[in-house]
Amino acid sequence: MPCKIIIDTDAKNEIDDQYAIAYAVLSGSFDVRGFTAAHFGKKRSMEKSYDEILLVLKLLGCERKYPVLRGAEKALVNSKTPVDSPAARFIINEALNNPEGYLYVICIAAISNLASAYLMEPKIKDRIKVIWLADKAWPKGGLFFNMKKDTLAAQIIFGSEIDLTIIPACGTANKLKIYKGDRNYIEGKGEIGNYLWKLFLKRLWKPKAIYDVVAIAVLKSMNWCTWITTPRPGLLRNGKFDHSNTKGMITVITDIDEALIKKDFLNSLDRIGQ
Repeated sequence: MPCKIIIDTDAKNEIDDQYAIAYAVLSGSFDVRGFTAAHFGKKRSMEKSYDEILLVLKLLGCERKYPVLRGAEKALVNSKTPVDSPAARFIINEALNNPEGYLYVICIAAISNLASAYLMEPKIKDRIKVIWLADKAWPKGGLFFNMKKDTLAAQIIFGSEIDLTIIPACGTANKLKIYKGDRNYIEGKGEIGNYLWKLFLKRLWKPKAIYDVVAIAVLKSMNWCTWITTPRPGLLRNGKFDHSNTKGMITVITDIDEALIKKDFLNSLDRIGQ
């Protein structure tokens, strides 16, 4: 039975979110329960992400197939007060109404929506598993974009008992790139392929890391990556890991087979219309 997933995404911030959404839908490997829109620290950024998710789903030909929920418009203001939103409530409902397995929450953005859901209903810690594209290289850490936009929310999740897998953006996920030579594998693969290539062209033909695709790929097959299970460090406000203050365990993706992941992603575009 395919695992149930929610993708929490700041889809309008970068170009890799759109690639990840397309990959998750086209892979055929998941029971996609829906998408939650995340902010990226700018005015109306959550709303822009919401609109971008809808656009990508429309280009995929499945605009009415999946729920899309609005999330927090900004970072949490303290460690006790959640941002109540349709996205947070959706995560809670899907987690608690899933008696036959875990709900996987794939976070490819600031983690405000998930932290809010946890503060609103701590019981979800026993019903979800989280994959988060988060920090700089393990084991030192440091503020990368997703963590930087809501470090407080990140500290809440690190301090919780939620099953957590992190994918360092630097040193791991950034190994997966799109190049100008990939044009024939992307452009022309339906409306979504043309859109994904158009987004790449904004890079002026420069290689582009598609970090967020890795978060989908490692759930599809852990054989495409190297990982460790290690004591869960504390998280400092500067994004560094405090390995002297551990609580529970954490899984860290330390390396990926970028060739296999990229091949599977590109192959997924051939399923357009199926």
